[in-house]
Amino acid sequence: MLAIDAKVKHAVEQGAKVLCGGEIDTEINGGKGWYYKPTVLANCTQDMDIMHIETFGPVLPLCTFKTFDEAVEMANDCEMGLASSIFTQNIDYMMRACNEIKFGETYVNRWHFESIQGFHAGCRKSGIGGADGKHGFEEYLQTHVCYIDWDTDKQ
Repeated sequence: MLAIDAKVKHAVEQGAKVLCGGEIDTEINGGKGWYYKPTVLANCTQDMDIMHIETFGPVLPLCTFKTFDEAVEMANDCEMGLASSIFTQNIDYMMRACNEIKFGETYVNRWHFESIQGFHAGCRKSGIGGADGKHGFEEYLQTHVCYIDWDTDKQ
């Protein structure tokens, strides 16, 4: 939780505004354990660290954009690529997001929870590999390809 708290405080130093949360929750479990209040950060810009790092905590940085192309460009402007989401009724945006956003998973109009028939893995520097579903099973296999010229007339 200290790492999450440090990331939020750093975002505030860079100009973000905490709309809610933004601190370790000491009321849960008598203050014992690691709990961070759900946090929403406003006024975030693409140059802030919080927009480029994986927080793995209940932190949502909000950043505005003007066009769908700009949103895709901003999403891909990071070294990570585990999971992405888009909420829209526009089928063209849905399909473009699935094709253009460089993440291992893209969720459309739903929250993140992979299905067993899926393959939970990221790309770039995030979530490399995977072990879910039939595709994950293949991670445990080693492929051996053989090329054989079976021309008996040569012998």
